[in-house]
This record gives sequence, C-alpha cells and structure tokens, in this order.
Amino acid sequence: MDGARFGGDSSTWLEMTLEQLLREPRAQMIERAQTTFDRLAAPDHGSIILFGAGPLGRQTLDGLRRAGIRPLAFVDNNPALWGRLVDGLPVRAPTDAVQQFGQSAAFVVTIYNGSSVRRQLSSMGCRSIVPFAALYWKYADCFIPCSGLELPHRILDQVSEMRKGFEALSDNVSRREFCEQILWRVTLDYATLSPPLDSRGIYFPDDLVIPLDNEVFVDCGAYDGDSARLFLRQRQNVFGRIVAIEPDPGNRSALQTWIDSLSPDAKSRVVCLPYGVSDRDKAMSFQITNTAGTTMLGDRADTTIECRRLDTVVSDLSPTFIKMDIEGAETMAISGAERLLREHAPVMAVCVYHRCEHMWQIPALLHSIVPNYRLFLRRYAEECWETVCYAVPPGRLACS
Repeated sequence: MDGARFGGDSSTWLEMTLEQLLREPRAQMIERAQTTFDRLAAPDHGSIILFGAGPLGRQTLDGLRRAGIRPLAFVDNNPALWGRLVDGLPVRAPTDAVQQFGQSAAFVVTIYNGSSVRRQLSSMGCRSIVPFAALYWKYADCFIPCSGLELPHRILDQVSEMRKGFEALSDNVSRREFCEQILWRVTLDYATLSPPLDSRGIYFPDDLVIPLDNEVFVDCGAYDGDSARLFLRQRQNVFGRIVAIEPDPGNRSALQTWIDSLSPDAKSRVVCLPYGVSDRDKAMSFQITNTAGTTMLGDRADTTIECRRLDTVVSDLSPTFIKMDIEGAETMAISGAERLLREHAPVMAVCVYHRCEHMWQIPALLHSIVPNYRLFLRRYAEECWETVCYAVPPGRLACS
C-alpha cells in the first residue's frame, strides 16, 4: 500500500497500515533497524561526514562521540562557516568535501528538510548519502527517543494506543497523515509521505480555526517571539492579550527586546513569563541552549528552572488560543492545564513530533479532557517534523 494513496473508508486506514507493517517478523524488524545505515552507507560506513553544522548536526556529533565514533568533518552550504571549527570539528565547503571524501565516506545529512541536500550531493557524484534517521536507528542508545524518532518494533508495540489517537481525529487529511507517518517512522521510506504544507501557515490555520478579534494567545515555548510575530501578522495586529512563556534566559532576552519594540498599546497587552510549562509547580532540571531546542527532557541538563501549570498561571485570563512547542514536554503541559481546558476549551496548537508516541498520545489526551474538541493533524516539514495537532471547539471551526 502506498501511503500517499489511501482510499475507501478512512476508518480502516490504520488497520490496513498496521496489517502491512506487522507482516514483518519482529526479529527481522530489529535487525533492519540495526543494519539500515550500514546498507545505505556501504561500503563507506566506517568514515562519516556530517552535512549540516547547525543544531541537528551538533546533536549528531555529540551522540556519535559518546558512541566512540569520530566523524571526519562537517560540511555546510554556509560559506561563513567554511574553515571554522564547530564543536571542535572542521567545517568544509561541499565541493572540497565531495572531492576529497565523496568516494570514501558516508555523507550523513544532518538537516531537517534534507531532500534538497541529498539531491545536491547526488548531483555532485557523492557515492554514499544517508538520512540522519538511519544513523539514529543504528546508534539508538545515543539518540532515541529524545530525537523524535523511535525503533520500528517499539512503535508497533503501541498499537492499542495508536488506535485511540487515530480514532480521535476528525478528518481524512489527518487520518492519512497519521498513517503515512506510521509508515515512514517504521520503514524510513520517503515515498510514503505526502508533500508538507507551507510552513507559513503553522499554528494559525485559517482553514481550520475562526480567529477572534479579542484573542487571548498563550505562547508556550515562545522562543524569541517568532510565533507571536506570526500571530500578529496573521491577525493584522488585532488581539486581546499575548502571554509569552519562555524559560531560557537567552531566548527570553531576545523575546523581551521584540516586546519592547512594539507600540505602547500593543506592548501593554503582552506579558513575558520566565517559566517552563509542566504538570507541576516546582523546579525541574533543564538544558539551556539559547535556541529553539531548549528542553526539560534531554539527558544533558545543566541547570534548574521554575515550572508552572497553566492552571496556575493563566487560567484567570480565560485563554482562547494556546500554542505548545516545548521540546517534548507537551503531554505534561496539557495535563497541567486540564481545569483550564475543561472550563474554557481554548483552541490548542500542540507540536506532536518531539516524541514519536506523541502523535497518538496527544490527540487521545486532548479528546479525553474535552470530548467535543475536533482534532486535526497537519505537517509543515519533510519527514515527521513540524507536525501540529489542532484541537478546535465546535464554535471555532472554520470548516464543516
């Protein structure tokens, strides 16, 4: 079954997908995950080049070093990085790197939305080009589950939970996306995925949600204000209040700089809170990165932060729209907002790609709290990244 060509009764799509995947014996599935990288990289899997010196590349380098693997170099399309060291590894220009290593090393693409780079390397004559997901499978102890990926057999151990999440979804686009992602996550077959949506529509899809002039927007994981800026552009600066919640001090400084740039009237309706969002009001371990990847759930925590439940800090504001992009803490944050959700039923836009199981856990959790929510999945990037679950109360639905 081609994941991009589902037909017939959509309620059967998940069972058709699972039937296809479960034909593979478990032992064979485990072996496939362990050997996919070697097969794609052969005969060059002993030498590794990382294409992409950004956050994903640095994460990959860190994990490989912990596994005792020493990549030869970074490669990057940014000329400003050529000749520099990133985390102690030299950065090479693509032409130079392919000329020297193109026939003797595996080029692992450590870039989200990496298809264009894979095509670039192929056109340059590079022999071994491997998506980072295959490398993460091979060194699962270093990368999984915090990478958003999971091993195939562990995914298929969660069939009953998958069914609950699938059954909560409200339209065929979401059901198809759900099944396609299951197929990709278990097989890494890119042909199973439909093209992603335009990322400019992320979080605030006017085809799903009717906007309000007096929207009270709570931005969990506000970063430097990027989502709030998108919110204001899409709403043409018409809003009630913005509550921007960001625990990382570096990110929060950039966020406050943006808030200070607003007009006096707009600035008076924006508040910045220095918390992590969770299911408990307490200090928790935290990894500061000063990037969008700041997280409470990594294994490299270097400090503690104060966390708060949304039930504690914003319920008296009667939020109408809540966005959550908090690097894997989304289920805890939802649990910490149960009273708020039951009382106010705000629109929810929740990222479901930081942990593989969140794709089914989060729709099921939101449905259990507010049964009349209409739930949708939309993906705004290649592979499984930038996938958002929208929970929309019937009165805010823009679609029938």
